[in-house]
Amino acid sequence: MSDLLSIGMSGLLAYRRALDTVSHNIANANTAGYSRQRVELASRPGAGTGYGYLGTGVDVATVRRLGDDLVSARMQTDASAYGRLQTYHGYASRVDSLLSDADAGLSRPLQGFFDAANALSQDPSSTAARQTLIGAADTLAARMRDTQAQLDAMDGEIDTRMRATVDEINTLSQALADVNREIVQGYGNFGGQPPNDLLDRRDQLLQELSSRVGISTSAQADGSVNVYVGGGQALVLGSEATALGVAADRYNSGRLDIVHAGGSRITAQVEGGALGGLLDTRREVIDPARARLGRIAAGIVETVNAQHAQGFDANGQPGADLFAPLRGAAFAATTNGGSAQVDVGFGDPGALGDSDYELRYDGAAWTLTDLRSGGTVPLTGSGTPGDPLVGAGLELQVSGAASAGDRFLIRPTVSAAGGMNVALSDPSQVAAAASTASGDNGNALALAGLGNTGVFGGGTQSLLSAHTALVSGAGMRAQQAGMQLDAQAAVGNQTLAERESVSGVNLDEEAADLIRYQQAYQAAARVVQVADTIFQTLLQAAGR
Repeated sequence: MSDLLSIGMSGLLAYRRALDTVSHNIANANTAGYSRQRVELASRPGAGTGYGYLGTGVDVATVRRLGDDLVSARMQTDASAYGRLQTYHGYASRVDSLLSDADAGLSRPLQGFFDAANALSQDPSSTAARQTLIGAADTLAARMRDTQAQLDAMDGEIDTRMRATVDEINTLSQALADVNREIVQGYGNFGGQPPNDLLDRRDQLLQELSSRVGISTSAQADGSVNVYVGGGQALVLGSEATALGVAADRYNSGRLDIVHAGGSRITAQVEGGALGGLLDTRREVIDPARARLGRIAAGIVETVNAQHAQGFDANGQPGADLFAPLRGAAFAATTNGGSAQVDVGFGDPGALGDSDYELRYDGAAWTLTDLRSGGTVPLTGSGTPGDPLVGAGLELQVSGAASAGDRFLIRPTVSAAGGMNVALSDPSQVAAAASTASGDNGNALALAGLGNTGVFGGGTQSLLSAHTALVSGAGMRAQQAGMQLDAQAAVGNQTLAERESVSGVNLDEEAADLIRYQQAYQAAARVVQVADTIFQTLLQAAGR
């Protein structure tokens, strides 16, 4: 009789657990990241008798979490790619809008300057036409400065968002370490049974972390998961989290680097997620746009001033600078031992590129390296004011004393457009004539033709075509990023659908299970009732 009662009770307990699990599934049908759970039942070992083994009931073997580790890993990868593209596309679209806008872009003031020079060539003695040229030059310079300021603001915004994203990463990393600790305790406290809801929580945290930065994970024997970032730097090891940070770059150029514990810089290794998107935006969108804008500004200033100097103004004097000369930026490495400083000027526009460079002193000579290609740039000169270092269209003057190993980050054009200003204010100083002859308009014609004259790339690209390339390049980059974002969203939705097909809660299935387990529970209760009836009958028989 006790066997019958025990079997019935085992069924009651097992199906009660099954009903609890189904109820838990239904309650979490709309909980993000929840994985459907299922009770796994196992028959108890039979009791041996002379006439065979008799069943002894049922036990709950485990509560299994339905999921696919490979799909979960793909979801992390998808989240990382989408987070990167979402950030990248947002900035690429903003840069495209800034440069291509008909009212806010450079196209009108740039063309307007050359149109004003052409109008001056029609009436070179007109004071109004001379004033119009100066006004057009001022409008162009102001638009250059404004565009530079907006790009600089985006660059500053990226640094601000980098700080915020690193803080979010650190918060999530600590939460993961805490959940790891709870999961290890959960496995240990209940004989190795999986703490399913904690595992869901950890997967959700990994998903959120992946959307901030690309990660790799490694499962450990105790149930914890180690998390790595930046090409193998530990972010979470078991129950210990390592914080990331930001620090000024090695040149104090105003840029932030991502640093790992101990101060190691991992900026170049970080990829994926919103943080990777910010870094890629800085490298591939903001910096190139600023550098190419500055290259155009430097080209305008150098070529216009050079041509203006070949003419004569209304007073018969050689033309002075129409635009104030531009300077590039140089930043000394924080490890430099000498007192040297570098002044960056522009020389040959035909050799001017849009790269950044590293200038290094070995104790005897200077070496200039293109940071984009990694190639060495040929240099001439000694670096003195009378004999500057000349290379890549630049003229570099070194003051102070340099020590062996000193380095400088040379950013010639990244901020050049912000310094563009008109140097002339007196209309009579506009050099419209190519000679001192009255009515000569030769230099005004030459100025008007500079827009379509080959300036960059050894004379293969004009100022106007360089601007067109800047705008079209930004537009193409934004369009490609948008297409990639849409494609990644589709991939992510497909992976999510695949996960839901395995781990998602289907309310129709749960309702069917609810009925099935309810009926089984009622049947087990009937067994207990029968056992009780038989037991009572025996008691009554024995009492007679």
